[in-house]
Amino acid sequence: MNLSIIGLPQVGKKTVFQLLTGIAADKAPSKDGIIHGVAQVRDPRIDVLSNMFKPKRTKYAEFEVALPPDIKPDSARSAAWLDPIRRTDALVHVVRAFESEHVFHILNDVNPSRDIETVDLEFLFADLAMTELRLERINKEMRIKPSPQKEKEKDVISRCHAQLEAEKPLRNLEFSEEEIKLIRSLQFLTLKPMVTVINVGEDIAAEEKKFAELASTLQQRGDTVVFLSAAIEQELAEMTEEERADFMAELGLTEPAAHRLSRSACQCLGLINFFTCGPDEVRAWPLTNGATAPAAA
Repeated sequence: MNLSIIGLPQVGKKTVFQLLTGIAADKAPSKDGIIHGVAQVRDPRIDVLSNMFKPKRTKYAEFEVALPPDIKPDSARSAAWLDPIRRTDALVHVVRAFESEHVFHILNDVNPSRDIETVDLEFLFADLAMTELRLERINKEMRIKPSPQKEKEKDVISRCHAQLEAEKPLRNLEFSEEEIKLIRSLQFLTLKPMVTVINVGEDIAAEEKKFAELASTLQQRGDTVVFLSAAIEQELAEMTEEERADFMAELGLTEPAAHRLSRSACQCLGLINFFTCGPDEVRAWPLTNGATAPAAA
């Protein structure tokens, strides 16, 4: 399973990538302009089990992370960022909510609600274009050789088209298992699970209150919301364990936000962990939520 970290330029995506993977974006492997890494799911239950069993090694669950090029409004739905995002299972949208005179904003001022809407519209228009192309092709195919299967596909894509024309994401629609199979190959962006990371300033508690209404709106539409200060998290990552514990205590933090983000991303991917324990290894194994015991084995 994999996810992509997305967002406008200069919002903190590279820092979030480094927090999740432990590798600086400029040192991570890349291909075709897409940076790749692997993130660990920092589950505190693994730490408890590791302390109990004292194994030779401890292994956290992992998932793949991709960092595609920046999303740039009015870029004619550039394939440079569209195609890699379509191929991913879930999205982490990093949104800037911090002020800094040293970091420019592509839209001139800091407004997270507007930025979220900007990216949402890019996704909506891209998906709308996809439905129009597919409907055009289905109509041509049905004129040559009609079939009940094509009729079903046309019905579900027409429903998607109407939803997108109303500027509403597809994740707000309910689909049957059969319908999901019919549209899976289209890889709709607005159907993908979303974690929205609100990158705030150093007074995290105050910023959470300031943007509480925005967070509530996002959660109501199905997003998972994580507040973090990328600047503070980067400082924490560079400290010793003792320094980190003292600094987090001063800030009233119980754990690095990167740990919460890794768990939120895992849940967004529809994964849970099961554990194997012994003197050689304590390990978390990711599996799809709802999978049976034989599948887990």
